This record gives sequence, structure tokens and C-alpha cells, in this order.
Amino acid sequence: MANSSSSKENALIVVALDFGTTYSGWAYSVRHDFKENRSSIKTKGGWKSGDGQATDKTPTVVLFTPENEFHSFGYDAESKYAELVDDDEATGWKYFKRFKMALFSDETNQTARKLSRRQMMKDVNGHKLESLMVVSECLKFLKDDFLKTLLENVNFVEMKDIHWVLTVPAIWSDQAKQFMRQAANQAGIEDGLLSLAYEPEAAAIYCKDITLQKKVDGAVGSLETFDSGHQFLVLDCGGGTVDITAYEVETKDKLIELCPPSGGPWGGTEVDKLFLNLVKEVFGKAVWCNFAKSNMRDCLDLLRTFEGRKRVIGANNEEKVRLLFPRELFDEYEAHTGSGFKSVLGVTKARDKLIFPIDVLKNLFSQPLNAITAHVRELLRKPELQEVRTILMVGGFSDSELLYQHIKSEFTGINVLRPHDAVSSVMKGAVIFGHSPEVIPERICARTYGIACNIPFDSELHPPELRQVCDGIEMCTDSFQPIVRKGEQILLGKSCFDRQFLPTCSNDKSATIDIFVSPDDNPKYTYGGRGDNVKRLGSLHLSIPDTSKGKNRPITVRISFQSTEIVVTAVEEGTNNLVSKQFDSLV
Repeated sequence: MANSSSSKENALIVVALDFGTTYSGWAYSVRHDFKENRSSIKTKGGWKSGDGQATDKTPTVVLFTPENEFHSFGYDAESKYAELVDDDEATGWKYFKRFKMALFSDETNQTARKLSRRQMMKDVNGHKLESLMVVSECLKFLKDDFLKTLLENVNFVEMKDIHWVLTVPAIWSDQAKQFMRQAANQAGIEDGLLSLAYEPEAAAIYCKDITLQKKVDGAVGSLETFDSGHQFLVLDCGGGTVDITAYEVETKDKLIELCPPSGGPWGGTEVDKLFLNLVKEVFGKAVWCNFAKSNMRDCLDLLRTFEGRKRVIGANNEEKVRLLFPRELFDEYEAHTGSGFKSVLGVTKARDKLIFPIDVLKNLFSQPLNAITAHVRELLRKPELQEVRTILMVGGFSDSELLYQHIKSEFTGINVLRPHDAVSSVMKGAVIFGHSPEVIPERICARTYGIACNIPFDSELHPPELRQVCDGIEMCTDSFQPIVRKGEQILLGKSCFDRQFLPTCSNDKSATIDIFVSPDDNPKYTYGGRGDNVKRLGSLHLSIPDTSKGKNRPITVRISFQSTEIVVTAVEEGTNNLVSKQFDSLV
């Protein structure tokens, strides 16, 4: 661990890979430049779309050949697949888009989904590839694209000189975060040179570090970095998930987490799905499906058009919105119905455009906006967040004017800010985190971690199926014994949480320590059949060969938190018998 940390600290360059649900990209800075100017962070900023536009990020889509070989990523993958579909040559090709949410696990029901190295992921047509392969190839592309750009400017940097920071949603399970680490390793990034950064945390770091720009009555005003004691909430609205965290500025260079990360699947892609459903309702599902099968490029253009308009819906007092639709879609409609376009839901046609009543489009936002608002309101009722006076909106979905105005109107007593580069704040903040991980010295534990132990059996309290006799004594197996509870304060790299127990039997020569995690405050059992919301994180195997003391051989299990990783150590007291592990939570 020490060597890995040292190599990261001495890296010449920090690179952030922002792997998003809708868009992905990278940013970096050179350590020497960062020391001189912390805002000296570069992005590619030139991803070329099919229509020649340059964007800060590229779509998170990936294409594989019929032989399951990686072909392309981003705009190139979109264009190639559209070409294959239009030419009726897409058979066997595998096209994955907006698949990051397949890794999201609702931690209120962790037993419902398990993530595996062998887990398969479906593409848009139902074809399957291993999830780990799909994600690792995406990360490999981003890594190689950065290296290609770097080597065009310098020729003396080696892989050992680069510290890679991979962004992940804070509300993801430990299992999903470990999956991303494994994918990065498979993409050619050494574990010792890799860090994970929580997306809203990275955004908070960036927003604190820069001079925020906000629009005030059409003019541009500024708000200097927050003073010590200032509390703020980060609303990270991405494509798939919305991550929400809250912090207090302790010093100029440090933030203190006030509550565990929370959120849900309320990102911008929910609006996209509802828009597509609306289009199907307007034209008819059969018409749209027939059109989409042979006009992939036109579908892409339509969705890109909506993506642009999605940001400005609600920005003015317009009563109607005109969107250009492909001529071929109207032709398909007329061929299928035998008549010209007929108005549905108040949507009318003018040449090759559909005219949508503004309320019809605003309604597409209702579900995610209401979910976000309800959750933020619930958080702000917490005693520890009573002094929050600012909401920072970051992430791609925060570019939506309707979302921004909605949050402002719902929380009138709080200053709602949106950095001018909200879409890049996570990526740039991850670079700052890579240079200065100590900027977040403590967190609030988001889950309860513990071990499975045997305790004296009580027939009135314990289920009979957990009764077991050890050394002639009735014991209850699979009792969840917490080591660190949800809500406890964690000083990263410093806090250690201990629990001591004895071997199960006097003649045991080894001890298996099973580590479990739960989103609940007080789980009772690790046995899944009891209905407790508990998941096994992994195991340690400790050798305790000397049985001369029988059961009187105390074993201490210690959990420590290192940045975004968890380290568990078990030691037999009074001996040199010790085992330590950074957990691999993939099954």
C-alpha cells in the first residue's frame, strides 16, 4: 500500500477518466503546472460528432465486430453502426449504448442483483458480451486516446509517471466500484497507479477550488470560493443517476462530508426515454420501429436535436417548440396509415417539423424533477444539514434550464448555483483529487460493515435453523456483529474500527472471517434467508495453528478506509499471525 501511494504522489501527470452514462471524456494536468496554478487542467475539448461539431465529451457508446473484437467508441461508433444499419450489414455486430446503468444497484435491495466477472451485458439488439469486457474496452479507448494526445506533445512520459483517476457514482455499491477497478486493470492501468473518485465529491472539490460563475439577470457575476464553515449541497445530475452529497468547508484546502451520499436513477436519460415514448405515441409504435430499423442515422440526428433542445426547454416563455423530423418518418407514417399526419396530444405538423405544446415537453421532465426535489427536501430536513445555504448543480443534466429553474423555485431560501462548465466539473475535480486526495479528510460511512459471528443461542430470540452446537454449547451462527456503522464519521487513512472475537471451537487451527455489508443501520443476521438486507463482501483466512489455549485466542478484526478503498486486517493477539486484504467484492 505504501509503495502504491508513493508512486501516485510522485506521478508527473494526473489523468481523470470520466466514464458517464451518456457521455465520457478525459482531463489531465501536469504536477508542476498544477502547483503553479490549480486551475491548469486540460481536456480534449475536440470530440468530433458526425455533423462536424466539437464537444467536451463523446457519447458513451461502443461497437464490437461479429467476432467480438472492439471496433470503435463514441461518435465513431455511432456513425459506423448507423452506416451498417442503413446498408443492412449490421448482422452480428454488437452496439452498446447507455449501459452504465446496468452496473447500478439499488442498495436498499442488494440481494436482488449480484455483479460478477462473468456477468453478461445485452446490447441494443439483445446480443450479449461479458460486462467486464465491454467496460474495460471503453476505458482502454479513453486511456489510449489520452496517451495518443500526450505523445503528440511530449515523448518522455512513461506509464509509471501517470496517476489515473476513475470517476464513479458515490451511491454505487462497493461491488460496482470494485468492478470498475477490475475493468481499469484489464484496460492496462496498474492498480498501484489507479484511484477512484466519487463523482459528486470531485465536483465539490472543483467548485470549491475555482471562482464560480453564475448568471444574474442576464449578466455574469462571480462568487469567490467558499469561506471556512460554509455548508453546501452538491446536486450531481448526470445522464443515469443523480448523486447528492453535502459538505462543510473546513479550511481553504479541506472539505468535510456532512452526510452519506444518496440519490437515485433520475438522470437525463429518463427524459430521453419519455421523449422516445412520446414520439412512438405520436407516430405509432409500428411506424417508429419500421423507420428505426432502416434509418439509424436519422434516428441519431433526431435524438441529438432533442438533446440540444432539452437544455433550453423552459428558458423562455415560448408556448410551442418546433422540432425537425426526418422526411422518411412522415413517409413511413403515410405508407402505414394511408393518410397524412394527424394531430395527437396537441402535436401538429408544419412541413418537416412537429410543433409540440410546451406543456407536453415539460411533462417529460416531471418524473425525474419530482423525484430529485423530494429527495433534496428530505435531506435538508436532517439536523446536520440545517446550515446548508447553497446548492451546487453539476453534471450534464444540470444544463437543463427547466431543471435549474425548478430547483431554484422549490428552494427559494437557498442560493442555487450552476458553474458555467457544469458538464466538466466532475472530470476536472477528479484531476484535483488525484493531486490532492487529502482535500477530503473525512467522510460519513454510507453503510454498515461487520463480520459473521457465533453467539450463545437463545431459543426465544434466534431462529432455530441457525442453532449449532460447538464444544457442547448451543450457539447461534451467522449473527451480524457490526464493526463500523452507517452514519459514523471516518477519518480517511486514520480511523480504524475494531472488533474482537474468539475462535468457534477450541481446536480450530484456522479462522475464516467473512466480511458483510448492509445499507441498513442495524442488520441482525448475515444469513440471507432471514430477509436482512446484507451482502457478503469477501473473506479473510487467518492461520491460528497453536491450539494450546483452546478458545482463549482473541482475534481482532480491523477495518480502515483509505481514500475510496476499504482495507480489512485480522490478527491473532499476542502472535505474529496476521492477514490483510483490500477487498475484491466481485463474486
